[in-house]
Amino acid sequence: MSNIRTVYADMPATVKAYTVCHDGYYTVILNQNLSHAQNVISYLHELEHIRMKDFDSNQTADELEAGRHNTENSNTAIN
Repeated sequence: MSNIRTVYADMPATVKAYTVCHDGYYTVILNQNLSHAQNVISYLHELEHIRMKDFDSNQTADELEAGRHNTENSNTAIN
């Protein structure tokens, strides 16, 4: 996925990460104040949004997050 770049930003601890999409290019913004381990988890979560084409969805951000967290919890339970 060469259309993804990652940057770190100073954000409140309540914001782990988010992704911005513009013209088919994605910027994943990670919280520089969180641990490396948390940023890896957050990065993988954001990549899943990209992989699942959530940016083309008609669902609200809240609906997408709820669905994504349910999927992550199911995967954790299986492992």
